[in-house]
Amino acid sequence: MARQCIGLDIGSSSIKLVQVKLSRKSYSLQNFGIEPLPPGAIVDGAIANHGAVADAIRNLSKRIHLRGKDVATAVSGNSVIIRRLQIPAMEGAALAEQMEWEVKQNVPFAREEVIVDWEVLVPRTPDGQMEVALVAAKREIVEQYVEAVKGAGLNPSVVDTDAFAMQNAVENSMGFTENETVAVINVGAHFSTIVIVSGGQPVFHRNLAAGGDTFTEAIRHRLAVGMDGAEAYKVGGGGGGGAAEVVPQEVHRVLAQVSEQVSSEFQRTIDFYLGDAIGASLGRVFLTGGSALVPQLPKAIQDRSRVPVTIFDPFASIVVDARRFDVEYLRVNAPVATVAFGLAMRRPGDK
Repeated sequence: MARQCIGLDIGSSSIKLVQVKLSRKSYSLQNFGIEPLPPGAIVDGAIANHGAVADAIRNLSKRIHLRGKDVATAVSGNSVIIRRLQIPAMEGAALAEQMEWEVKQNVPFAREEVIVDWEVLVPRTPDGQMEVALVAAKREIVEQYVEAVKGAGLNPSVVDTDAFAMQNAVENSMGFTENETVAVINVGAHFSTIVIVSGGQPVFHRNLAAGGDTFTEAIRHRLAVGMDGAEAYKVGGGGGGGAAEVVPQEVHRVLAQVSEQVSSEFQRTIDFYLGDAIGASLGRVFLTGGSALVPQLPKAIQDRSRVPVTIFDPFASIVVDARRFDVEYLRVNAPVATVAFGLAMRRPGDK
């Protein structure tokens, strides 16, 4: 039986690792861990401190007693371009030539600066067209992530995008119905990624500047607390400040205001897609990432989208041995693990 990759999500503020095993058509959790990164280690999706990132991966691997070397990791942010294209149906050399032309039309970087791949989604439509997903990533960024993984003593077997890893995580856990349109929103530390999936296929992808730091900075400035206190308040914990009878109410107001702001940006992006998609309507939203746990955010998104919003838990659909894992720790950190979980669905040698 083919083994799974180790899912390694190198985020802007932390490293997340998920390892699963497939047996008798069900997955079981083998390993999970999170390791913080120092500020500035990753800036705008680029690795600025290679040594710090490699050390964090190495420290995490050692701390959780990781077994195995083959890793799937992902690149994200503005260095990644994903386009769903409709072109005349063709194959072989003609398709390869056409896709090179599409790269020139759709990718705002020089051809030698990017690594390109594509996948046929629909070989032939009724009107003689085909649909293809084009993916391009800055070569420099991909090489940075590959070298960081190698520097930690692991083998970078697959380099994916966070958008496809998000889709893969939800698809393997929940599944998609044929006629359903779903949004998966990952609220990262510095930015958020929205992926819209229709009929089980990715149809739209966009990165937004709003992220967890938007909440943290608002709390920090409004309440004059430190970064750690603001982070704690953001997800419903105590900030360690005084005036306990006043501060929680102010925190609630700040989180509610920022949730309205962030959810408005999410909805504008969803509306942009729906405005161009004939006959499409959103069926549900899956919310992932650390700030999915901001208490006011899911309701704000649900009020605007008028569809059910679910905080995604990738561990809910797999076997977890409560004797080996802290179930409460998994529950609290489940949204953060989504990209790493999606990467852990990959196998060495996958395209």
